[in-house]
Amino acid sequence: MKIDQFHSNYVQKMYKTSDEKKAGYVEGKTTSKSTVEISTQAKALVKRIRESEDTQISNKVESLRKQIKDGTYKVDADKLADKILKVLDEEQVKSNE
Repeated sequence: MKIDQFHSNYVQKMYKTSDEKKAGYVEGKTTSKSTVEISTQAKALVKRIRESEDTQISNKVESLRKQIKDGTYKVDADKLADKILKVLDEEQVKSNE
């Protein structure tokens, strides 16, 4: 099908309108803007969560670092093999879906 000049403009307009709708564009004048405020309690909660996660991770990393430095870090071959097999099984299940 050949698209002449008239239809070309129509098609371009339709694609533009579709893309604008996906991006949330609304025709007409903007009358006001929306604002979102996050309470101080919510900010404090997020901060506490981040700090607790950082502390737990830091403690674990520091413990592993000390074990490696002291030469006491041991790899449990059975646990490692089990985890590898579990990941392989999960990948197999995903590929069969």
